Amino acid sequence: MRAFMKGIGSLAVLAALLFGAVEAVAFLARYVGHQVFHGVNPTVAAAAVTAMATVLVTVFTLVVGRYVERKKAIEAEIRASKIPVYTKLVSGLMGTVLNPDSSNENQVAQFLWEITPDLITWASDDVLIAWSKFKREAQVLASEDTVFSFEELLSAIRQDFGHSGRKVQEGDLLALFINDIDEQLVRRRAQRGRRVRTPEP
Repeated sequence: MRAFMKGIGSLAVLAALLFGAVEAVAFLARYVGHQVFHGVNPTVAAAAVTAMATVLVTVFTLVVGRYVERKKAIEAEIRASKIPVYTKLVSGLMGTVLNPDSSNENQVAQFLWEITPDLITWASDDVLIAWSKFKREAQVLASEDTVFSFEELLSAIRQDFGHSGRKVQEGDLLALFINDIDEQLVRRRAQRGRRVRTPEP
């Protein structure tokens, strides 16, 4: 939803700029035409100014259209580059998160070393922040807590691909590959309740 609203906002700004630019070009054409055709038959002058404005607006529209097409092409290229990076990240982390005891530390370190430059280059801001948070928490939290940071990372990736995520609740993504996620959710919410009730020292 956020990506959709951002796209709508960008489109509205572009439309406003295009409209303003067209008006400015038309005004300039009328002004120049008035200066050039001053004293000429009004009917002929009006026709000439109209023709000039039409040509200028058409050229300007073509230039802006090419710019928009190029921008969309760049966005499509970036999106295509994200897909293999995100796929590699999710596949590699699922094995580590689901089987932390069987994960080889050297292999994990090598994987992180290889994937991080790609994420810095291609990941959105939200995905990069979620990835950074997951890496930090994975070093200090128990694996049961880490999986929820992993879910936040998965949600950020889905949103970067345009999914709104409004209907996806905490635990829904994890339930796809963790059988006892409902029990973990109960314990997690109980821990939250205890933290809320704990008075400040």
